[in-house]
Amino acid sequence: MAGKKRGKGYTGRILLVDLTTRKVETRTLPDELYRKYLMGSGLGARLLMDLGDPAVDPFHPRNPLVIVPGFFTGTTIPGGTRTSFVSRSPLTGIWGEATVGGTWGAEFRCTGHDGLVILGAASSPVYLWINDDHIEVRPAERLWGKDTYEACDLLLEETDPKAKVAAIGQAGENLVRIAAVMVEGRHARAAGRTGMGAVMGAKKLKAIVVRGTRGVPVYNPAGLMGWALRKTNEVPAMFGMFTVYGTSGSIETHEERGGLPIKNFQEGHWREGAARISGKTIHERYAVKSSSCSGCPIHCWQHVTIEDGNGVRENVGHNPEYETLGSFGAMLLNDDLPSVIRANELCNRYGLDTISAGNSIAFAIEAFERGLISERDTGGVKLAWGDGEAILAMLEQVAFRKHLGNLLADGSLAAARKIGGDAEKLTVTVKGLEFPMHDPRAFWSMGINYATGARGACHLEGLPFIVETGVPMPEFGYNAKLNPRITDGKALLAARMHNLMAIYNGLGMCKFYARAFSPTPLTEALNTLTGWKWTWEDLMKAGDRIFTLKRLYSTRLGVRREDDQLPHRILTQEKRGKEMPNIPPEAFRKMMDEYYQIRGWTPDGLPTAETLSALDLSEQKEVVFA
Repeated sequence: MAGKKRGKGYTGRILLVDLTTRKVETRTLPDELYRKYLMGSGLGARLLMDLGDPAVDPFHPRNPLVIVPGFFTGTTIPGGTRTSFVSRSPLTGIWGEATVGGTWGAEFRCTGHDGLVILGAASSPVYLWINDDHIEVRPAERLWGKDTYEACDLLLEETDPKAKVAAIGQAGENLVRIAAVMVEGRHARAAGRTGMGAVMGAKKLKAIVVRGTRGVPVYNPAGLMGWALRKTNEVPAMFGMFTVYGTSGSIETHEERGGLPIKNFQEGHWREGAARISGKTIHERYAVKSSSCSGCPIHCWQHVTIEDGNGVRENVGHNPEYETLGSFGAMLLNDDLPSVIRANELCNRYGLDTISAGNSIAFAIEAFERGLISERDTGGVKLAWGDGEAILAMLEQVAFRKHLGNLLADGSLAAARKIGGDAEKLTVTVKGLEFPMHDPRAFWSMGINYATGARGACHLEGLPFIVETGVPMPEFGYNAKLNPRITDGKALLAARMHNLMAIYNGLGMCKFYARAFSPTPLTEALNTLTGWKWTWEDLMKAGDRIFTLKRLYSTRLGVRREDDQLPHRILTQEKRGKEMPNIPPEAFRKMMDEYYQIRGWTPDGLPTAETLSALDLSEQKEVVFA
């Protein structure tokens, strides 16, 4: 450690707010925790392990909501924008995590705090106002029932127009288990996955409003500014179309490669449809200006307008990202771009995870088509592929728990189990979390990534497919494309990328930058920020430790190998119309065996005592060996 003084890059101060008692407390954390877990979801995992009670329901007041920006969030480091929301997930019942960009996290860090723990539950709606060291729990009855755009506008009027708002919409209020936390109102960014918005709703917490006037302490300010300027100048050239179209610009490429899920993961071709809803089409017809998260040179997102019912152009906020285009476009065979944009707007206003919402509606359409549900269940809505109006109607049903939406609000897997019959075979989830828009039949490493991911089916926990497509990771010896549909080396690739993305979350780095920042430049930035003298191997060990701690959170809730499974459709069905078979079950088992061996886990998926000792997690042994 750098002498006996506190390292730079963090303040060590964590806010604890008990909504039941209205007590606000500041605690100082030891330096050791930052060196072991970084910040973001790494430190968040340790705080949740220490403060949470795994026996309580996710909606119980004793289930904490832990919010921690990353190490780089609020600094000049390009891409350092992310904040992690962690808790026990009401959707999956295990480790829950959602990250968000924008500027909320940077503003929070400028209050002089490194994290926020929400305990208890209010008896009536409230919001939290954090203005540097001034913290208030304020009444929010007049905001309850408002969407996130309206709530944000009112809160900025009531607090400070320069403040930043993280809020829930009606979905979170109604304890919809796929509810998101939305930041910055009409400039919406989502902490989307695993139902963190519903955790806020259960606590009657409408919003967290922050205003900070301090900065993040830096060990070597001149050195960090120089590093950041060099990278800021280098980065845009690495991203090509992403600087113009954002993630939506990749939908045609994913369709061509076979990675785009089509018609609830059934079909293999949708070329014309992908072109009709592409980022290029959005940019040419609906975009009015581009924007970015704090300090990011890529400017990957756009403000869009569409015509209302009277032919008047209406500003609906943020453009749909790739995941949303896939969820409300290809998954539903919906090539009507205005309805996809409107679906995105409704999710942003109501506070819904677009991935889980689109998956759940795709499941419902297929169940309707197969006669497992009818118009009696849907409140008279006739569900059909490509019907934009029906899609929007179902989103409203989900957000307000009406008709079939009351089932889908608990996620597609829970809905299928209540419907019964063969309905569960139509769902595509791992541990209850719906698949992102990256079909693992195109990239087998993604199958291992999904099956073993800490929060369930999540592309952002690993992103191994970017290495298979040729993104270099020289520290690991990856400098060329890999065959995406063989087993050799895929378990090792998945494990390495799980560790690297755990680092990205701990640092608050946008996953876009995985194409530009391998472990070596990340280590350079961290050392310049903190004064540490880490190697990239030290950083990777921290990633391994963070990933393992998240696994331990879920193993104490009963997660074992039988939960690390891919769904029926992925293991047994090929993509129709494309030479892309299912992942053979025997190939999947082989990769899983290798992954567990690489991790140092037992055949049942539990980290061994030796593994915990090597990762300096021996204090967690009772979690495994109780």
